[in-house]
Amino acid sequence: MRKSGWRLAPLAAVMLLSGCRNTACEELAAAYADVARKSEPCLERAPLPSFDAARCEQNLQEQCGDKDLERLEKQIQCYQELGTCQPEEKASFLQGVTDCDSYALSNGCEAAIF
Repeated sequence: MRKSGWRLAPLAAVMLLSGCRNTACEELAAAYADVARKSEPCLERAPLPSFDAARCEQNLQEQCGDKDLERLEKQIQCYQELGTCQPEEKASFLQGVTDCDSYALSNGCEAAIF
């Protein structure tokens, strides 16, 4: 009897952990919030499109392929690596955001999640 209980423990752990979400949409939302915070010293508003994490979550898996997910991961990493905007280096900061945006998603994926 103990043996079967032992076998169920890993299964229960997997089920519990699978309920925890850490999706690309949540990561992108966090990256956008971070870019907005980093933009504040120079800009009234971050130079990013509107983003709704719930819409992204709803459509990501259906509309975005593996290449889109790879590009999205690289874009998120790029946003995370941006430094805080300094007024005298505003153009450089904006170029950094543009560089991050160069990891373009397919049209269908982008339309679905933004």
